[in-house]
Amino acid sequence: MTTMPVPKGFVVTSGFGPRWGRTHWGTDFGLAGGSGGQPIYAVRDGLVTRAGAASGFGQWITLDVDAQHGGGLYVYGHIIPEVTVGQRVIEGQRIGHINPDSSTNGGVAPHLHFEHHRYVWSQPGPDRLDPMQNVLAGARWKGETTKEKNMSTIFGVDVSEHQDGMSLAAAKAQGMDFAILRLCDGTYRDRTFRSHLADAESAGLLVSTYWYLRAPSEGSTIAQQVDVIDQQMGGRRDLGVWIDVESVSGSRKLLTGADVWDAKRELESRGYHVPGIYSGAWYWEQMPGGEPSMDGLGYLWVSSYGRNLTGVPRDLYQGDGGDGHAGWSYPLGNRKPDLLQYGSNAHVAGRIVDINAFRGTREQLATIFNGDTQPQEELDMNAVDRIKAFISGYLGPQIDALQDVWTQLRGPGGKGWPQLGQNDKGQNLTLVDAVAAVRQDLARIEKNLEGKK
Repeated sequence: MTTMPVPKGFVVTSGFGPRWGRTHWGTDFGLAGGSGGQPIYAVRDGLVTRAGAASGFGQWITLDVDAQHGGGLYVYGHIIPEVTVGQRVIEGQRIGHINPDSSTNGGVAPHLHFEHHRYVWSQPGPDRLDPMQNVLAGARWKGETTKEKNMSTIFGVDVSEHQDGMSLAAAKAQGMDFAILRLCDGTYRDRTFRSHLADAESAGLLVSTYWYLRAPSEGSTIAQQVDVIDQQMGGRRDLGVWIDVESVSGSRKLLTGADVWDAKRELESRGYHVPGIYSGAWYWEQMPGGEPSMDGLGYLWVSSYGRNLTGVPRDLYQGDGGDGHAGWSYPLGNRKPDLLQYGSNAHVAGRIVDINAFRGTREQLATIFNGDTQPQEELDMNAVDRIKAFISGYLGPQIDALQDVWTQLRGPGGKGWPQLGQNDKGQNLTLVDAVAAVRQDLARIEKNLEGKK
C-alpha cells in the first residue's frame, strides 16, 4: 500500500509540469492556514539515502523504496528531517516536518515539494515521474484504515511451510485482513501450521485453514487424511477447513466429485465446519465424471490469475480490474467465486505469496470462515420453505378460523344447512339465506297485523 506524504487536509498547490516558463519536476503540497511544522510520512517501506542540507531545498530527505514495495526514489524537499541516512523506515512512519522558514521555500509559503524518480536521483529528464499519476494514485491518508480506503474489498494471504518464517503480524501491518493456513497435503503434516496459527491469531487476522485433498487412488484414504487434520487441530473446532481440490498426476486430474463430497462428509462427521471449496477452472471443469455442481458444497474460493505481475497486493488487484476482475464473473459448476485468489506473486511481509480478495466486509468474511454453512444464494432458494413455515406457524391458525366462519355461513362444502330448511329448488339454505327468509317472514307478519287494525 501507499500512504500520502502529508496529513489529510493538504492540497496540491503546484502540480508536476510547466510552471513559470520552465518545468516543475515535483508536486507541492500545502495547507490552508499554513503548513509549517506539519509532519511528513514515508510513502512506502524503504531506506533513507539522504537527510540534511540540499541546494534549492534548504534540507531534504531521499527515500529509496524497496523493490518489493514498488521501487523508485522519493524526494522530500523544504523539510526538516527526523531520520538519518541508512535508517530503514516503514510506510506511514513520520520522517520529518515541513520547514516553517519561508526563506528555505523559495520565498513562498512553507510547503512540501515531493518528487518521484523511477530509479535513482537524477537531473531533469524522463526518469522523473508525476507523483500524482504514479506512486500517489489511490494512496491513503495517514491514519485511514484499509477498510476506510476501500470499503468493498479486503485482502489476505494463504500460506504453508513454503512461507516458513514469514511474519503474519507484518502482513497485518501492511493491510492484510485474513490468512488461510495449510493443515496438510494428504497425510503430510504442514510443519509450520502451529507457528503460523499463533502468529496470525496474535496479530488479529481472520483465520481459516485448508486441506490439500489427495485422491484415495494416491494411497491414503480420506479418513486417514482427516486423522492428520485432527492431530494438527489438537481438538479445536472453531477454525473452518476449506477443501483444496487440485490433485494431479502429470496432466491427469485425480479427484472426482464423489471424492469431494466424501471429504466434506468426513470433516463434518468429526465436527469441523467446511466453509467451501478451493479450485480453479483448469481443474474443476476437467474432473473425471464431468464438472460437479457446487450445490451444497458451500462457498467457492477460486484461483484465477490475470497478468500475475509482481508487486503490492492492492496495486496488482487494481491493475487487473479491481472489483471488475474477470475472475469474479467466471463460475465453477453453477457458482461464481466468493473469494478470489488473483495472483501468486504479491509482495507481502518481505515474501512472494499467493494473494486473495474478498468483496465484502471483514465481518461478512468472518461469518463465512466461522460457521455460515449456506451461501446467500442457497439461503435464498429456501425462501419458499420459510414462507411455508410462516403460513403454518402464524397464518395457519388464522386461516383455520376463517375457514370455520365460512363454513358457518355457507354450510359444509358451501351447500347449506339441512336444519335451516330448503328453497323452492330443494337446495339447503345457508345461514345468510335463512336470515333473509326470516326477514321476509317478519315483513309478511308485520303487514298482516297492520291489515287487521
